[in-house]
Amino acid sequence: MMHKIKIKFKNGLNFDTFKKEVFDVNGVSDSFEFELSDNPDFIVFGPYGNDIPPKGNYTRIGYFCENITPDLSICEWAFGIPREEEVNHKNYKRIQWHGFNPQLLVKNLSDNDIDEIVTQKQKFCNFLYSNTVPYREDFFKQLSKYKKVDAPGKSMNNMPSIDSIYSGDVWERKRSFLSKYKFTIAFENYAYPGYQTEKLYDSMRVNSLPIYCGDNYINETFNTDSFLNTPDFLKIRQSSFLDLIQKKSQLNFVDIRPSFFKNPIN
Repeated sequence: MMHKIKIKFKNGLNFDTFKKEVFDVNGVSDSFEFELSDNPDFIVFGPYGNDIPPKGNYTRIGYFCENITPDLSICEWAFGIPREEEVNHKNYKRIQWHGFNPQLLVKNLSDNDIDEIVTQKQKFCNFLYSNTVPYREDFFKQLSKYKKVDAPGKSMNNMPSIDSIYSGDVWERKRSFLSKYKFTIAFENYAYPGYQTEKLYDSMRVNSLPIYCGDNYINETFNTDSFLNTPDFLKIRQSSFLDLIQKKSQLNFVDIRPSFFKNPIN
């Protein structure tokens, strides 16, 4: 019989989300039974507001699942995005963004499968963003000097919205759009250690090669030969990266096939 734990959720968080993103991926769901209660043993709070529980006769757990530095002064335990070395606290554990499992990106594809995927990629590169992020838009402008980059979002818009073209929820529509392209500009809103989001994952899921910039420790999770990691090129000389884009945009993915299609994680 599993031990029962009384639990409460606050500040924009609910049980189903936390269970999926933290308990399930860490094996906790298999060891305990949870009961929602107003007299809890644990209070779990998210980063979406100011409803932070005060100290009390319970244990507070902060879930810092966005680009937020965990504050262990307002909780006894914390989960979050930053690297454990950055937070440097024994009661903190890093999780992958919203509990995503990178193993889901590993594909067992034959050379024929890969040939078919490459043949289907008739469009060059996309830029699908709503928020204005200067360094991301600067890269878009520079790459656009070489070849048109399709931008259906509010940021750098140069084509109609995809919302009426593809079906499904917002994430399904996004991935359907990305799937047509050889490349996806996958720049995070912030370059912060440990902060990786769906911007990288979604393009990899649909075999659109990510042009990534964000987490400077991305190599600890992913094989950086499986995508174009801009700091690996731009820190040397900016033009070399555009030269690489030009080389790899000619329907010739032979150089990256083994890592991109078969071994995206470390």
